[in-house]
Amino acid sequence: ATERAYASYTGGTPEQRRRRELLQRHMEAEGFSVYEFEWWHFDYRDWKAYAIQNVRFEDIGRIR
Repeated sequence: ATERAYASYTGGTPEQRRRRELLQRHMEAEGFSVYEFEWWHFDYRDWKAYAIQNVRFEDIGRIR
């Protein structure tokens, strides 16, 4: 991965940094944590408790 993908990357324009920080702040406020190697990748707090599913989005509401 390129260092530009890291959540801690300090480069880019001031506007790019502001938007990355805004996204991270709001996602963390809702219980997500940023993946350190990709600023756009977040995991939810209990993600390890759930098995990976192969379900289409339109079928999610039908799963019991």
